[in-house]
Amino acid sequence: MSETILNKAREEILNGVLEKFAMLAAIPRPSKHEEQVSNFLKKFLEGLGIKVLQDRFKNIIAEIPATAGKEKSPMTILQAHMDMVCVAEEGYAFEPTTDPIKLIRGEKFLEAEGTSLGADNGIGVAEILYLAENHQDFDHGRIRIIFTTDEEQGMSGVIGLDKKFVIGASCLINCDSEKFGEIVAGAAGCVQATFWRELHYVRPDTKLGTNAVIKISGLRGGHSGGEISSGRVNAIKVAVKVMRFITRYGKIRLSSLSGGKAFNTIPDSAQMVIATDLSAENLQKICKAMERRVKKVYGSTEPNLKIESELIKRPDKVLHAKDYDFLTNFIEMMHSGVYLMSPENPTQVLASANLGSVRMNDKFVELKVMPRANADELLEELIEGFSRAAQLCTFTSKFPTPTPAWNFNPKSKLLKLAEEVFTEQNNYAPEVNTVHMSVETSFFIKKNSKLDVISIGTTNENIHSPNERLQLDTVAPHVKFIVGLLEKISC
Repeated sequence: MSETILNKAREEILNGVLEKFAMLAAIPRPSKHEEQVSNFLKKFLEGLGIKVLQDRFKNIIAEIPATAGKEKSPMTILQAHMDMVCVAEEGYAFEPTTDPIKLIRGEKFLEAEGTSLGADNGIGVAEILYLAENHQDFDHGRIRIIFTTDEEQGMSGVIGLDKKFVIGASCLINCDSEKFGEIVAGAAGCVQATFWRELHYVRPDTKLGTNAVIKISGLRGGHSGGEISSGRVNAIKVAVKVMRFITRYGKIRLSSLSGGKAFNTIPDSAQMVIATDLSAENLQKICKAMERRVKKVYGSTEPNLKIESELIKRPDKVLHAKDYDFLTNFIEMMHSGVYLMSPENPTQVLASANLGSVRMNDKFVELKVMPRANADELLEELIEGFSRAAQLCTFTSKFPTPTPAWNFNPKSKLLKLAEEVFTEQNNYAPEVNTVHMSVETSFFIKKNSKLDVISIGTTNENIHSPNERLQLDTVAPHVKFIVGLLEKISC
């Protein structure tokens, strides 16, 4: 019995997992809107005869009893989050709370039409559902499945999870990593910071005769942890550079500024409405000059950047000069990107921040920023720096409960076991890394300090962007890796 899943053809496992993933893709599940997918997961698992609990945070907790004779083996938690980052290509009609994800299966990759795919972390959920459906086909100790909510927008699901569901477990396998062949054994802490201030508007000066919308597009975007050191450009920062460039040659007044989609996504587009005394021709030249300047530095990573101006009717109002200065100064003061690299490992980011979005309305402007650090002390320093910058620019700040850093445990028995199983199955050793992304594991460890934890996953590229895709040939090996690990834990 113990060899059945391990001997299944990879295509059979892949199809079984993708069947579950398609069910998830059909259910809208952005963060804060997980009720429908949570209800689906509860019903699906109950249909397998598995005991399921749904808590008030819509987390799902399910119990799979041990294989006969394995009842005294350590309990293992299999964990993934059910929500996803929903972003769409510019101009693609998509409503995250009502529209399904349309899947495109190719020979090597699974992608989505016009939107993010949701393999982060839907593929982890789908794999665990597949294992639950087939748990009688391999030996294992007691398994507790935990599907959490709101991982992408605040981690309120894991924060609110009752610790009684974590106490008693010996191991936790988090299935939210993005590279098959990598075992994550440590991660950054983060905080989702929000800044806002009241705005004041005036009528635009009639001498500012050129009125235009300027659009920044074509940037790659991506995950603000995994891609923060890849040289990807922040569209909001580019927007301010354009405004500063305009002021070298003329006057400018800002009517509106918007860009970005989420705390944890590098903004791939932005746009602003302005009034200026420059001619339309000169404004267009400035946009093209700034496009060339940015490409000169970042052309290898951002070859498709476009900065374009389009004439419009005069806006009804523009920002008061003081408000314009406070807003643009604050954005300039925000270092969005890498702050510090590891002195021991020059490829490892230790601290960073991402200016994720800016939104303006008739009364307020709001900025969303995510600082990250692989040490809690560094995160505290980042929070203090942002707080002081906000005070200087008269912004109000909100810093919710930070996600603590997950520190590497060199004595981890689960990590050693995972390395052995992976090497045995794949004939090469896995990479063991700490990552500059925030995962839920630190909150599980906070609830049970004795918990032995790793994070693993399939290879998912360009997560948190419309270019997200899943490498199909990593799915079946990853399922077999989990099965092999569960068998070893139960020995």
